[in-house]
Amino acid sequence: MASASGTFCGVCETQYVVKEAVIWCPECDKGLCLSCEKHHQASKASKIHEITSVKDYRQIPSSITSITQYCSDHEKRYQLYCSQHEKLCCPLCISRNHKTCELVAIDDIVKKSKTSALFDIMEQSLQDMKGNIGRIVEDRKLNMEKIQQQRQTFQTDIQKIRDKINKHLDKLENEIQQDIQAAEKKVQSQIERLLSTFYDHEKSLDELQKNILATKSFATDLQTFLGGKMLEAEIQRKEMIMQSLIEDGSLQQIKLQCIIDDKISDILSITKFGEISILANPPTITLTMTRDKQAQQMVQTISKTINDINPTLFEIVKGGITSGITGCTVMPTGQMVFVDNDNNRLVIHNENGLIDFEIPVARRPVDVTCIAENTVAVTHHEWIYYIEIINIANKTIVKRIKTSNVCYGITNNNGKLIYYETGSGILTVDVNHESSITTVVKVDDKQHWNYVTAAKDKIYHTNPVTDTVTCYTVTGQKVWEKTNQF
Repeated sequence: MASASGTFCGVCETQYVVKEAVIWCPECDKGLCLSCEKHHQASKASKIHEITSVKDYRQIPSSITSITQYCSDHEKRYQLYCSQHEKLCCPLCISRNHKTCELVAIDDIVKKSKTSALFDIMEQSLQDMKGNIGRIVEDRKLNMEKIQQQRQTFQTDIQKIRDKINKHLDKLENEIQQDIQAAEKKVQSQIERLLSTFYDHEKSLDELQKNILATKSFATDLQTFLGGKMLEAEIQRKEMIMQSLIEDGSLQQIKLQCIIDDKISDILSITKFGEISILANPPTITLTMTRDKQAQQMVQTISKTINDINPTLFEIVKGGITSGITGCTVMPTGQMVFVDNDNNRLVIHNENGLIDFEIPVARRPVDVTCIAENTVAVTHHEWIYYIEIINIANKTIVKRIKTSNVCYGITNNNGKLIYYETGSGILTVDVNHESSITTVVKVDDKQHWNYVTAAKDKIYHTNPVTDTVTCYTVTGQKVWEKTNQF
């Protein structure tokens, strides 16, 4: 089998001729030179094939180009598509695995594939994800800057504490150094006074010693006798002075003592300055997901079976006013919004069924759908060609989305409005990008009072003229159609 990566004409190769391919036919799975391309266009069997240039075909991802027209299990051409299993089916696939499935002709599906809403949804999803990436990158950068600021703050705080501790310790050290010096000086002064006394005492002893020697050598006997008594008394007085030094503690050993406060010593037992931990707080950004928008708008859950529904009867309007109710929706708050077509108004009831208030709207409103907690979208079948977006909380018109004709049924699906427009069919538009209107199902007939709703990636369309309910995929492929038998 040929490949788009080759550059030779597949038809010429079968004739052992080498020519450069400039065209690629996916259905034939061959490259074609200019000459063979002319025959290819002229042939009844291949003239309807969609062709493209080899250069353009090479840009298609290999995962897409690997999709073939033939069933890999049975080697037969695909003919139908099973919406239930989302698989292509050849005749053997149908007879063996899809007998009871709702099948759609492949030609009916693929002819609208390039203009389907699926690509709009995918492209919007990619834009959302790119936007999310940009917001995440910006958020992480800001988070990193905050971390750096926190680090600098912590370092500054630590240094400040360290400086305070250093200053305080320096102050305490200076004080105790002064106390040591003062104690030393005090003791030194005491000892120096005592030594001075001993020096004087020693001199007096030397004087007594000289007097004794002189008395013994040169005094008369009487002088020696009486002088000896005097000298003895003086010596005894000196001895008493010496004895008193011992008794009054003047000769005690003096020493200085320094006791370090336990609180100072406890600093040495501290093993760390503090503790650093990493905390995780909830994200500060909100990611945008196209497929999750409807869920984010808090639309209430609907009962799954009819047996779960408990109907309550209540009066929609009061005072005998004639009304024509053509649409309604339920808000996340439990409020019910009714469209009064005859009186050009919305009638809002509380969850207990009592009338809360009314909101006047443009002429001939038809249907209404909830798009946010307090916001609804309203269609009209009058010459004013637009959809009104209304905030029911403050009773104001938020915006108007321009349409090409009158509109009827409307619903909200995955953040996009799906509505029926006469002469166009089923359309979809993003509330925030009203220029991106896309046709999902083309209906050329100018039919009126067609309604639409959506659930689980399916669109349901009612037609009062044909008495039918038709189910489509969100990309516009018909899944089934039921006719009213009554």
